[in-house]
Order: sequence, then C-alpha cells, then structure tokens
Amino acid sequence: MKKGFNLLKIQPEPPSVWTKFYDWIVGTARVVIIIVEIIVLVAFGVRVVVDMQAKNIDKQVAQHEAILGVMGGGETQFRRVQAKTNAYKQIWNNSPDYLDIITRINAVLPVNNTISNLTITIDKQNVLITGTAPKSKEEDVKKLEDNLKNNLPFLSDTVLQKLEDSTDQLKFTFSATLTNVSNKVFTNIKTDG
Repeated sequence: MKKGFNLLKIQPEPPSVWTKFYDWIVGTARVVIIIVEIIVLVAFGVRVVVDMQAKNIDKQVAQHEAILGVMGGGETQFRRVQAKTNAYKQIWNNSPDYLDIITRINAVLPVNNTISNLTITIDKQNVLITGTAPKSKEEDVKKLEDNLKNNLPFLSDTVLQKLEDSTDQLKFTFSATLTNVSNKVFTNIKTDG
C-alpha cells in the first residue's frame, strides 16, 4: 500500500465572533487591564501619600500659628528692647569719652600737687573743676589755670569763676567749654603737658 502526501495545510473552520472575542480577552485585553490596574494602584498610592503630606502640613501650620500666637507678645517686647538697645548704643557711640577727658585734666595738675578735693563735673559741653589748695600754695592754682588754658586743646573759654579765701584754704572753681569732642576716639587730641 502506498501512502500519499498531502501538501495542503489543514484549515480549521473560520473562527466565530465569540471565539475572536475570547482570544482577544485572553491575550491583548488581559495585558491592557493589568496595565490599567497598575496605573490605578500607583495613582491611589500617590493620592494617599499626598493626602498624608497635606494633613501633616496642615498640622504643622496649626502648630506654627499657635507658637506665633504665644510668642507674638514676646516678639513685640523683644523688638522694643532691641530698638532701645540700638538707641542706647547710638547714644553711647556718639557721646564723648569723659574718662579720657578727666584723665587728661588730672595729667595737667601741677607736679608738686597740693590741690585737694578736686572735683570735675561735666554737663554736656560745660566743665566745672573745683578744689582746694593751701593758702600758701596759690601759685599751684595759677599753674593749674595756665595748664587748663594752654595744654588742653579740647577745653575753651577756661575761666576762674570763684576763688574763695578762708583762713588757711583757697577754694577755687574753673569753668570751661568742651570743643572738638564728638565721639569716643580722642586720638586727634594731643596734650603738650
């Protein structure tokens, strides 16, 4: 017996609409549905994270508002104190260095100083220098007057206002006006005495 060859491919019967639909659902639609489900899950996760962050931010805003409400009065007081401090600092920086003035006045006292009870009073631009000396040392008062007039360029109009003569003491008062004194730096003021 002889066998023959059939070179023709066996053709199945044409698929029905339901078969085509079933094949599409099992193949392509399944991939599309899985991709859509993944996208929905990612979107849901992102939404949950964003909502949690928004709630945290709302809580932080509420906390910060409460802190600002509590600290508001303190902040106002702090700003007031800061403004006063700046004003005091400006006044301090723009005021003369009276210690330097007093030191320079003491430096021009006569060498064999017999002057006692020396008081230096500075009121803005006016300077009063009072003290006592033994009656026998009237030349020390004259020497002090000369030194105040000639050796201190930041004093002007130095005048002996009072010279009271008691039994053994001379009481004197000099008045002068401060000039060239505008701040704490006195490097430009030189004394010769």
